[in-house]
Amino acid sequence: MKIRNARCWSKAGPERYLAGIAGVCIAFAMRYVLHPVLHDDMSMLFFAINCIVIAFFYGFWPSFWMLVISIPIAFFFFVEPFNTFEPGLDKADVLTLVVYSTLVGLAAVMLELLHRERYKSALLVLVSDTRYRLLVEADEDRRVALKQK
Repeated sequence: MKIRNARCWSKAGPERYLAGIAGVCIAFAMRYVLHPVLHDDMSMLFFAINCIVIAFFYGFWPSFWMLVISIPIAFFFFVEPFNTFEPGLDKADVLTLVVYSTLVGLAAVMLELLHRERYKSALLVLVSDTRYRLLVEADEDRRVALKQK
């Protein structure tokens, strides 16, 4: 049986994007506090963790948009030279961008597909339970009709 609304497993509305923005702010704060220790290393780690958590709770699209927001923030504040976009991206920065974007995208897609299948199976359980109840009621009606004859 094909379930068409399996993609609707997460709640709609602005709360998922607000939670994502709050997560970006928390990731920024954590990375900013650890900046003296980490310096130029792992510039997108906390942002990637936030995107994966958002993908788990709210789905692919909020996670995707949080990644789009996080990339310029991470490269502006946490990649040398700090607080500027002037020299552009070198090979290492592009590699970092590709690696983190690929990992976050892959994790978000996998989580989305898993949630859709879980939601689909829950809907199928409800459908089969309803069909079973209808079958039992029809059988009881048939037995009552046979007894009355």
